[in-house]
Order: sequence, then C-alpha cells, then structure tokens
Amino acid sequence: MKASKMPLKNPHVSFVSYSLEVSGTGMVDVMVLETDLHLNSRHPRYNAAAVNALVKEAPAYLAASANHVTHIRLTTTRGGEI
Repeated sequence: MKASKMPLKNPHVSFVSYSLEVSGTGMVDVMVLETDLHLNSRHPRYNAAAVNALVKEAPAYLAASANHVTHIRLTTTRGGEI
C-alpha cells in the first residue's frame, strides 16, 4: 500500500489510518477516517451537510493516496448517546 501523497484537508478529520479486514471470502483493504462529527443521524448535533461533504471528499482522497484500498470507514470520536 502506498503512503499518502496529500493530506486530507477536512477540518473534521483528525486521523487517517488503514486496516485489513479478513473474512471467509478474502481480504479487503480499508481506509479509516476518524472524525469529530456525530455519525448518528438521530443525534441532535448531527450535521448532515458536513457528513455528506466528508463522504464526497473521501473517495477523491482515496484515489490519490492509496492504490489498493477499496473501502472507506468513517469512525467518530463523539459518543452516540441520544
């Protein structure tokens, strides 16, 4: 896997890492974006516009940064309590 060529310039992303998921059908490379956004759409502080912007931005970053990664995972640093 290639090292990142450019930083992800999104104010809500605090960390980018890569993981490998293994199942009975094979392996999948995953780019993990850690965000300060609430990802639970029922949370009162859920910001749909910011989440959607990140979702749209992530594939372009992925295409420029990691040649074998096929999946993107968003994970939050916020609690999900409603």
